[in-house]
Amino acid sequence: MGSPYLNTNESILLSTHNVVINTIPAEVILTNQRLMLMDSSHPRLLPQDVLFSAIETVTIGDNSDMEPVLSLSIVMKDETRHMLGITFTQPPKTRRTGERDEWATKLKEASVAAQQETGLVPAELLPPWVPGPLPGEDSGEEGDGKNSQDEQFRYAPLSPRMPRKDPKKSRRGVLLAVLAVILIIALAAGVYFLAPQFSGTPATPPSPTVIATTVATTVPTTAVPVTTIPTSMEPTVVVTTTPVATIIPPTPLVTATMESDPTKSGVWIHIGYSGNYTASFGTSGRLKEIAGSGEQFFQIPAKNQIVEATVQKADDAGSVMTVAILNNGLVAETGSTSSPHGTVELHVDLRETATPTVTTTTIHVTYATNATANVTTL
Repeated sequence: MGSPYLNTNESILLSTHNVVINTIPAEVILTNQRLMLMDSSHPRLLPQDVLFSAIETVTIGDNSDMEPVLSLSIVMKDETRHMLGITFTQPPKTRRTGERDEWATKLKEASVAAQQETGLVPAELLPPWVPGPLPGEDSGEEGDGKNSQDEQFRYAPLSPRMPRKDPKKSRRGVLLAVLAVILIIALAAGVYFLAPQFSGTPATPPSPTVIATTVATTVPTTAVPVTTIPTSMEPTVVVTTTPVATIIPPTPLVTATMESDPTKSGVWIHIGYSGNYTASFGTSGRLKEIAGSGEQFFQIPAKNQIVEATVQKADDAGSVMTVAILNNGLVAETGSTSSPHGTVELHVDLRETATPTVTTTTIHVTYATNATANVTTL
């Protein structure tokens, strides 16, 4: 996707390709000021802007092929509403639902903020986004070609183009820049090789060695002396015992290699199946595809993101296949299937966290006796 001309203080928030807008292959860019639509089948046509104040509604859904669709209702100057359906086409074993949801969230926030300031402002959409001939194709009369050329470039540019510089001056500037870079590299090399001769070279501190250790806690046991008392002198003892929940702060676990215990830290996908399978997992727009068999753990590079996973059995056996997504040792979501060539799909939003609850129980022990006894408290 080519980089468009941006206005001052304008930055790109999202960009995507391989989408279809009302049956037209397209590319879409979302900045902090506008939505830009580009026709992939006619690269000579300039991009067209849609201001946030003209977007009345933003809805999501799926088409008949179960592909994610983002629908926009655009207010036109003739007080009508024109629908733009952006379909996120999906290659095999790929899910773009998370990508569509992220676009919908950003567009809703931008349109609401813009309409609070200016209200609904009609937009002017031109072909191919509305019915009509494309520029250069609607002129059937012969002429000097001036009208056809004007019609072909009737789209307003995204920002004024800078005046073309003199080629000689440009080449001179490039040569000066190259010479400056070479000079800087030579000075850096000289400092690197000559600096140790004028100053002592500090010793490099040794790298700390991390050793995985296991701390064993031994609770001492103290024997309680038992005094035999005659039946006639046996005291009355009333004991009320309630279990005490002793909360011991967890000792930090240092693991030599993550592969030895993958459920302690990070985001992992666990696949348990004795046969062969194929899997696709990762975050939106960064899915990894693998083929394997047996029980496997695979790490997913994600944190506070939306994680997706699709795992399919590669045989027609009736054995159960289980799939789970682990986040820092906790099961975020799990699924299973026993159907031949069955598929398990998981969709987890890691931005949602849970707060553990700790309950403390107190012991109340009451002793009632009129005799002497040896009692040792642990």
